Amino acid sequence: MVNLPQPRQVSPVIRACRWGALLAGIAYGSYRYSYLSRKEVSIQERENKIRQEYAAKKKAEEEKKSAIEMNDLAKEAGIIPNA
Repeated sequence: MVNLPQPRQVSPVIRACRWGALLAGIAYGSYRYSYLSRKEVSIQERENKIRQEYAAKKKAEEEKKSAIEMNDLAKEAGIIPNA
């Protein structure tokens, strides 16, 4: 077994600085998280609006495409398609 020397005493100033840095980091992280979460809410609202517009546009496009396909199918089957 290896005999290690006794650990040295850390200066109280260094300990205080470490704790201060830790608390400052926690405070900064909390502040930054609240800032980014507020910002993210506005981003999500804008993205949801864009998604809804895209979905509506895609649905209209699919309905138009479906109507064209049904008219083509009716012509091929010899039925007069509805206008």
